[in-house]
Amino acid sequence: MAADAILPLPLPGVDDPAEDELVRAALAGDPQGWARLIERHNHRVVVSLLGRGLGIDRARELAQETWLRLIERHRAGRLEALVLPGLAVVQAGFLAANERRREPSAGAVDDQVAAPGGTALERAIDRQELDRVSRALRECPPAARRVFEFVYDHPELSYAEVAARLGLSSQRVKQIVCEVRRRLRDSLAEGER
Repeated sequence: MAADAILPLPLPGVDDPAEDELVRAALAGDPQGWARLIERHNHRVVVSLLGRGLGIDRARELAQETWLRLIERHRAGRLEALVLPGLAVVQAGFLAANERRREPSAGAVDDQVAAPGGTALERAIDRQELDRVSRALRECPPAARRVFEFVYDHPELSYAEVAARLGLSSQRVKQIVCEVRRRLRDSLAEGER
């Protein structure tokens, strides 16, 4: 068979009437709609987490947490559209990154999986940069660190929504995020000197 005769497999969710119907059902609050969407897309979410270096058991746990968070956001009225599997993959990525930030060694199978490609020296340099950034974040005042982590734990929220939840002005939230980012950039720049 010639290479140009191979037809691509249709992607779930791309011009797929069945997918559209499931999304409508899920957004209407139908638990069966959610269950079928999860069944349809969970494998891609797990694979995306495996690609980030998580072990299979932890990837499955985080995938489950991803779906729970999406359902909670929908129930709270903060989820107006479902573009799957993209939204779930992004949410799972945030959960994995957050977990790594709290425990840098959590979930990594080994250095080759955690940092695919590159030489051992490049991986060591990446690890040193990560250590510097982690240390800089730990040195931030606890209140600033909490605000910064909350913003990155909830990328779906605007600064105004974060401010309302934390009892701050949106200007103060922006200021804190900018200050923490500057500290993190400065810590990286110090390592380059």
